[in-house]
Parts: sequence; structure tokens; C-alpha cells
Amino acid sequence: MKNIFRPIALLVVICLMTSLLASCGGKKNTEDDGAKKTVITKDYVITVPDRDKVTSTMAKDLKNDILEATGISLMVSSDWVANESEIPQKEIIVGKTARSESEEIYSQLGQHEWTVTAKDEKIIIAGTTVKALSDAIRYFVDTYVSGKTTVEMEINAVKNGRTKLVLFEWKDGKLINTGINGGYPRLYALKDGTLLLAYDGMYVRRSENNGLTWGPAVKASLDYPGTANAALFQDEDGVIYLGFRSTGYNADKSFFANIHVTCSKDNGKTWQKHSTVYENTEPTGVFKGVWEPHFGMMNGKLTCFYANDSTNIIEHYQNIEYKQWDPNAKKWDNRTVVCDGKAHQSRDGMPVWQQLSTGEYVCVIEAFNKDDNNCFAIKLTWSDDGKNWSEPVTVMRAKKKGTACAAPYIVELPNGQIVISCQTNEKTVESTKENYIMSTVISDGTPVKFISEENFSSHDYPCTDLSVLGKAMWNGMYVHNGFIFTCSIANDSMAQIKINRFKFSDLLE
Repeated sequence: MKNIFRPIALLVVICLMTSLLASCGGKKNTEDDGAKKTVITKDYVITVPDRDKVTSTMAKDLKNDILEATGISLMVSSDWVANESEIPQKEIIVGKTARSESEEIYSQLGQHEWTVTAKDEKIIIAGTTVKALSDAIRYFVDTYVSGKTTVEMEINAVKNGRTKLVLFEWKDGKLINTGINGGYPRLYALKDGTLLLAYDGMYVRRSENNGLTWGPAVKASLDYPGTANAALFQDEDGVIYLGFRSTGYNADKSFFANIHVTCSKDNGKTWQKHSTVYENTEPTGVFKGVWEPHFGMMNGKLTCFYANDSTNIIEHYQNIEYKQWDPNAKKWDNRTVVCDGKAHQSRDGMPVWQQLSTGEYVCVIEAFNKDDNNCFAIKLTWSDDGKNWSEPVTVMRAKKKGTACAAPYIVELPNGQIVISCQTNEKTVESTKENYIMSTVISDGTPVKFISEENFSSHDYPCTDLSVLGKAMWNGMYVHNGFIFTCSIANDSMAQIKINRFKFSDLLE
């Protein structure tokens, strides 16, 4: 990945708080050691930069954390004042405000650095990026707020840190030509460390050496016809689920597109029918239905996202929806619309989703880019509860006018950075612009609720020889055992699956 931040070690400059000294290896402060103490009381104000919506939102979350932990409800206020006499005596200053204390702190911070400083009756929480400021707030909450049950908090500390980010380029990874012919490849790691590869036709292969070699194919779709769009998931009991769409024509020439699930209880050796997420039949000549399932756990329930453009239920364009498995009723229900294509005037499709380490659910889709004649771009939507979803935000678009980014995937690294991939024809010439290649970007760690296209690196191309442009499409990714993997159909006439893997864990040490 280019033009993004170098991995850097976390710096602990000072750790001086009464309740933390034992764990920091320091000597306990007492009332007699001359240390100043700052006590948060109900007359404190949380001060933020005027008209800074991002910092204001972060400050409101901080207010809620303090209220939940201490019972103290603090006011969040802008830093704007008519004269200095109106400045509150007691403040928690968040972000780059007009306060002299804030200006002094920011003048000392380097790129991606953050600090939490107690100075008399002022507490300054600062960070030079949204991610860095988020890290500072999180440190403040985890260290000084969480677990407190009194209405006061004693603070006597300065903590400086640097946001630790991963930087890599795929050319430094290991490119693996599997020799396997198959479309729409998907990777998944089982609880025992085995890596699975599933692809069109619902063939599943196993690797026990981090993807270097693959075992024989097992057909897991049973007798379902026209199978594609594999989705894998293993539950806490070790049951492996394989979801896929099945398409074909009935005797009356009507078209069907269904989503079925098979399962394995012996680590993928044998498979059996499990359930049907969605069945749809269209009138003769209509090629619509349900597509691209993707599994995960949401609020304790096995959940299947899919794209839906069936004429039975969708008025126009295409929806992103999900259903959840009810083990008692043994059926999929609770149909929920995540992205309404009619509302967005967009053919929102190809969802890939997961729950982040922060608790939010996030989903990437391909959607119309209104600024480029409805060429597809990659958009992201997120949710705190899985029920209410944000408006989609563009996070990746083609760098060449009139070309597209489509078929997205998303994974999270252990440090909170997210990687998004797609297939794009942005690198091809006009005569071959249908030759899509896989592209990836990596975020700077900004929390997902504040993320935009500006928070991502420039495009990189993990599975393609750019000197011989051709197919590297229907991409997937996976994070496993300290590696990030990509997979796609490779640059050859046999549509062989190509995998690239990069060991990022060394960059986090």
C-alpha cells in the first residue's frame, strides 16, 4: 500500500496515576509527594472546537461514558466565547480548540500522535488525526472512567502515544498460483486453523499450511443446480455452513434464483442440506432474484445478507437485505432492509459485512456513483445495533472517469484498520476496459462512523501483473494467523484462482 503511514511503536512517556502506578511499575503517589490532582465534578464542561461535527460526536460519546460510569452528566460546549472571562474554569478539552492549553499541546504533537494531560483543573485530550484523537479518548475512558462508581475521579497523569498503523505493499507478499480453476473464490479459517477455499459449483478445498497448497475438492452443493457465490461460516459448535445462490429455469421457462445452505459437521469432509434462505421465481424472460449471500453472527443469531432485485418484492433497482436463522422454528426470518435501492436511486448490490472489534456492524456494497454517470463505486454503511444503518458513504471509486469499482470485500486487521477490495477496470485501456482487476485500499484506522474515502490509501493491485492486464476479479479476502489473504480469478484463459498473502503481524510488534 502506498502513501499511508509507517508502522510505529506505541510510546509510553509518563504513567502517573494513583490507581495505575502498580501496573506501570512506578512508586505510589501520596498526598505528601507534591503531586497535583485534578478531580472531575459535575461543574466540569466538555469543550470542543466550534462547528466540528466529528469531534462533537466523539465528545457526546465521552459524555455518555462518563455518565454511565460515574453518574455525572456533563455539558458539551463549543470553544467559542465572546471574551476570555466566559471560559469555564473546569474543562475537559477535546480536540484542537481555541484554548491556549489546547494550542500549546498541539504545537508539541507530531503526526498521528495523541496525549491525555491533566493540568490543574483542565484536562486536555488531543490527537492530530481523527484516529489519534479517538485513541486518546479511548485511553481516557479505559483508564480513568470505566469501572468508577463514585461521582469523582482523581487524575494525576500525562499519557502520550502514537497511533500504530500497518503499511505494506502487495508486491512484498507471496503470490500463490493455486492451479485451481474456479470462479468467485472465498477463503475462511476454521477453529482448528484449517483454511477453506470455496468457489463456484460449491467446491470446497482445505489447506493446512496457510494457503500454500490445497487438498482435493469436495462438492458441497449436493444436487442444487447453477450454484455460485459461496459464503462460509463456522458456529461455536463447529458446524460449517455454506451458503450459495442457485439459478436455473423451470419447465415453463420461468427463471428461479434461490439462496440455499448446506452444512458440514465433520470439518468439511461431508455435507448435507440445511435450509433455504430465500426462494424466488420470476416470469418468463425476467432474470432477477436473490444473489451473493454473506454469513456472520449478529446479536447472537446466524445472519445471511444478500442482494435482492426480485420483482416479487422490489419495486426498482436492488436492495441489500438480511435474514436470521431461527433454530427453534428451523427457518430464516426477520427480513431486514439494510440499503433501500429505491431510496438511494441505486442498484445497491454484492454485500459483504462483518462485526468490527469496536462492536459496530459494517457492510460494503457496490452502488451507483451519481458523479460518474452511475458507474459503480464502493460504499460503506454501518450500524450500532444491526437494525438501524447509516446512509452509505463512498470509500472507493475508480481513478479513471467512466470506469468502475465493483464487487467489494472488507476485512479488519487486529489494530482496527480496515482493508477494502474490489474489482476495477480503472487500469485498462478503452479497448479492454471489461478486463477487471482486483484492487485494495487500507484505512488509517479512523473509526467507521467518521470514515470517508480520504481515510484510505491509494489503490494497490494484489493479484495482477500490471504489465499484462487481464482478469483478476470476483475477489475475496481473509485475515488469519497473522496473514492477510486475497484471492481472485487470475490472468489466464483457465480462470485459475490466484492467492496473495502478506504477513502483517510483524508490523504490529
